[in-house]
Amino acid sequence: MIIEFSVKNFRSIKDIQTISFVTTGLKSPKEYESVDSNNIIEVSGNSLLKTVGIYGANASGKSNIVQALDYFLQAIKNEASSESDLSALCDPFLYQQDALNTESFFQIVLLLDNKKYRYGFTVKRNPKERESIDKPYSKEVIASEWLFGTKDKNMVEHFTRTNMNVSDDKLPNKDKIPKLQYTHTLLLTHIAAFDNESPCAIIRNYIKGRTISNFTKVELFRQYTFSFLGSRNEIQFQSQTLLDFLSSFNLKYSEVFLEKDSGKAKQELSHEDIFLTKSYNNENGEKVDVKLNLKHNESAGTKRLFDLTGLILRAFSLNRSAFIILDEIDSNFHPSLLIKLIELFNNPKINTNNSQLLFTSHDTNLMSPSIMRRDQFYFTEKKQDDSSRLYSLSDLKGIRNDADFAKQYLAGYYGALPILEDYTNKNITEDE
Repeated sequence: MIIEFSVKNFRSIKDIQTISFVTTGLKSPKEYESVDSNNIIEVSGNSLLKTVGIYGANASGKSNIVQALDYFLQAIKNEASSESDLSALCDPFLYQQDALNTESFFQIVLLLDNKKYRYGFTVKRNPKERESIDKPYSKEVIASEWLFGTKDKNMVEHFTRTNMNVSDDKLPNKDKIPKLQYTHTLLLTHIAAFDNESPCAIIRNYIKGRTISNFTKVELFRQYTFSFLGSRNEIQFQSQTLLDFLSSFNLKYSEVFLEKDSGKAKQELSHEDIFLTKSYNNENGEKVDVKLNLKHNESAGTKRLFDLTGLILRAFSLNRSAFIILDEIDSNFHPSLLIKLIELFNNPKINTNNSQLLFTSHDTNLMSPSIMRRDQFYFTEKKQDDSSRLYSLSDLKGIRNDADFAKQYLAGYYGALPILEDYTNKNITEDE
């Protein structure tokens, strides 16, 4: 499970900003006591949140926070290669001196198998010019990297790294790990490839198998639904689970299917390949089935929910906690549908493995003490130097736990609102 994530010097983020899933000491109002019991995970002496949402004006940095985490996780998922794949992370805050030569910082704290791990690295552009096209060259390099883990309740070092200088004396089985070859390669990924029982492998296996984001191409994102249903020829095998899920959102279908085997691989399937059956009673009271094409006959909201369904069902069906990132979760969704989606993650009877969700949104209907706690809401706003500031609603003083969070937010009590000005087009003259 993810405890917290920190980032510095990435896009609009200049100073270290941290988003935490650790609960504060606050309690929900008495009439909403179930919010605490539902929304909090108690594991290994840690109280963690299942869902956290980030709010704020457009261009305030919401997406940059979650993209930083997504790119960080993706870098760990990627296999070691002679070619650098760190360009997405090497995107420093530009409004500073010598910006392109500064280091960007990323760090995560995890709880896996009842042990805490703190892992991170800094990345920067390679200050050296390429000597020859025949020699390996990395446009981006890892400037530093570290991994610490708990042992006897203390946090101890597993390894540290500065450029290509590695200190791994305390790492088990270090003798079986070959020397690091490339300046852009993550030491964590390198070690995990040669020692599948190491803390590095434990962390990488969790991130590869249990973290999911919607920043990938929508075609890849949609694959979770197709994969959940099985192969093309077996798409009806688990279709009832999908239909039951859609039905809970008042989308009543009797069947979901591929009309024929198109020969496409799963990653090539699109909305146009999916058909749904809906029934109605005609004038004679007879049941009539109507075949609908997902692409041509259904709304954008239905299509998006279809794409999300496999991902959500997969998260809930894994034997261990998953972690999902959804940017702009409210896109194409009715407020009631969005509330239900969040309540599913917070429902211990549905989310039995305690999967976590990090999302961004503009929908203030979620901002109610009957749905989420104060420490589950974060805000981003731009500072005077155009950098992003991230803060939690629980950080603000004088806010009652039973307050109307949405009303107070829109009234400007919490900040993180767009600053709007009057607009006059001087090039247009009024008719006399």
